[in-house]
Amino acid sequence: MKRFYIFAIALLTLAVCGCDPIIDDRQMGGIVPQEKLDISVTNLTEGSNAIVLENKTPHTGSYWDTGICISTRQCDTIVMPYVGDVEIKFTGLCDGGQVTTTHKVHITKIDHPVQKEWTLFAGSSTEGKKWTWNINGTAGAVYGTAGWLTQFAPEWDVKPLDELEDRDCSLVFDLNGGANVSKVDASGRVIEKGTFSFDMGVTKANPDDGLQWSIGQITLNGVSMLSGHPYYDSGTKVTTFEILKLTDNEMVLCYNTPDADAWTDATFWMLCRKQ
Repeated sequence: MKRFYIFAIALLTLAVCGCDPIIDDRQMGGIVPQEKLDISVTNLTEGSNAIVLENKTPHTGSYWDTGICISTRQCDTIVMPYVGDVEIKFTGLCDGGQVTTTHKVHITKIDHPVQKEWTLFAGSSTEGKKWTWNINGTAGAVYGTAGWLTQFAPEWDVKPLDELEDRDCSLVFDLNGGANVSKVDASGRVIEKGTFSFDMGVTKANPDDGLQWSIGQITLNGVSMLSGHPYYDSGTKVTTFEILKLTDNEMVLCYNTPDADAWTDATFWMLCRKQ
């Protein structure tokens, strides 16, 4: 009988323990109020295009959006490619969530070298650089189709300049306080205005010979390319293009769907600097 009572008590104890799971009731941390963020955004020297980002807020991670790149370092130095008022967005990563704020810094001089493509796209003056159709390109073909991943200019179906909807327009790239791009008509009136970004680390190769085909990508935001749609699909707006050539005076762009096979119909844009 004694053994029975001991056994019963043991079973009861197990039952009670089984009904009371272990609960970790530790509370999540709070979110640092915006006014208590200890961050700074300053020029390395007065007016410099080298910007020092620093976050001294305790227990708060960093996510800096400079407009040209992202940094997750607590302290970092970023070289900006343009002058003017630049807005830096900071997101603090706290235990309980996120807090976001912005800081502005004024740049008056380019005293640290920048990636060469910035000036190839936009020039070095405040007026920026104007791009238009390159009528002196291959056989005068400025817009048309050719082989994806294999060719470098429109050679199959092409449109003459007078059949293009944007034949009298130009794109103006400038670096006045940001990576800006505008579409203007023949009189210089702004039709669309947006921004641009590029990544010269994204390239494609010709699968036939393994040689590099594209040299980077450019993306337009808020503004459309001249005749900015695939040759056979006027209803689709293209925003990201493969860069096949970029010099001080010439730009060749191409587009096809990402999963397209080599030699399928790709659309090419032949552009040049407008003097």
